[in-house]
Amino acid sequence: MQKTKTLFKLWLFCVMVCLLSGCWDREELEDKSYVIGLGLDHSKEKDKIKVTMLLANPEVGSMQGGGGSTEKPREIITFDANDFIAAKATANSVISRNISYELLRIFVVSEEFARDPMFPTTFDEVLKDKEIRLNSYIAVSKEKASQYFLKNKPRMETRPHKYFQFMVDHGIENGLIPDSNLFRYFNTIERGSDLFLAMYTTAKRQKNPEIKREDEYTAGELNATGELDNTQFIGSAVFKNGVMFDTLTGQETRTINILDDTTNIKDILVNMPDPFSDKKRQFAARIMKTENNKVKMNLKGITPKIFINIPLQIEVMSNPSMVDFSKEKNQQILKKSIADHIAKVNEDLLKKTQTKFKGIPYPLPLYSKKYFATIQEYKKFNWAKAYPRADIKVKVDITIVDYGNRTKKAKRLGG
Repeated sequence: MQKTKTLFKLWLFCVMVCLLSGCWDREELEDKSYVIGLGLDHSKEKDKIKVTMLLANPEVGSMQGGGGSTEKPREIITFDANDFIAAKATANSVISRNISYELLRIFVVSEEFARDPMFPTTFDEVLKDKEIRLNSYIAVSKEKASQYFLKNKPRMETRPHKYFQFMVDHGIENGLIPDSNLFRYFNTIERGSDLFLAMYTTAKRQKNPEIKREDEYTAGELNATGELDNTQFIGSAVFKNGVMFDTLTGQETRTINILDDTTNIKDILVNMPDPFSDKKRQFAARIMKTENNKVKMNLKGITPKIFINIPLQIEVMSNPSMVDFSKEKNQQILKKSIADHIAKVNEDLLKKTQTKFKGIPYPLPLYSKKYFATIQEYKKFNWAKAYPRADIKVKVDITIVDYGNRTKKAKRLGG
């Protein structure tokens, strides 16, 4: 009995020792410097790239760091390197803390570098670093990425990881930028049958830009004044086989996001032509997508036929013509006008992708797999060659859930 108790105590002691050894590989937060944004540019040196690291101080703004910290919330360094994987070791020659890509939120690639045919080969390094997550985003900047990070100085949010999180998430929700994460980028290259859209951004505004509709801008064209950051996220860069070759405006990006069922777009505010006005007035509306699109195809013959049905819910936000929407006739006129307008916008953009881009900037070919008996038949069909000659029809099913508060004209005083 005594021997059993001794063995039990010895076993319990070993268990306690093992539990105490669980913290041997702990890492303190203050020992690391986290890269939130990584910029990639051309280098003047042959076979090298220019790497820019946006480093966040995890203690600034946190409970651990306290509210009175005098440390800077960020650091930015730029240097030439063979690749951005081994660049972490090089950066530690000037940064005191251990550099980590664990919280890397966004890659910013200069437009000049993104248009280089060698860009996909360089960017493939992403897949070789275990710290880099495939839900990180890729954005294209008009200027050099090194200049972009230096000029990007948010006034409301000093913590860089929060700033990019808010800008990207809200931009995707309202459809002005695409959901351009790394997984989509590499998945699109692997399929080879469609194009990839990356969010378009800049920290340099144009001088005296043209005034357009609220969503027809690209990054840098919105003439916003006041006490604000110059950085703008709007529109998209179009990639084919991993290389950028064109751009889309915010409106065109929104249209593609509505067509793409894999994009997490909630509701968007837009202006539409008022069918009751002869002065080309517009009314404000909220578009809500609550159902997936219905796609049917007839891929036999020389001209493939594609039918896309888009179900949307509409909330009318303004009524400049002061029309009485309690009347059934006016409701039908408005409903038809909205459906025709959205269908025309979609068909015009799809025609542009057929004639100019020679490819579709969202995974439409995936809908066609059910029409082929084998993978070999699908590959033989060759979407890249078939899409430009396809006949595409778009139908929009509109459900108006709210016509607004005011439905009748106001009475004139003294009338």
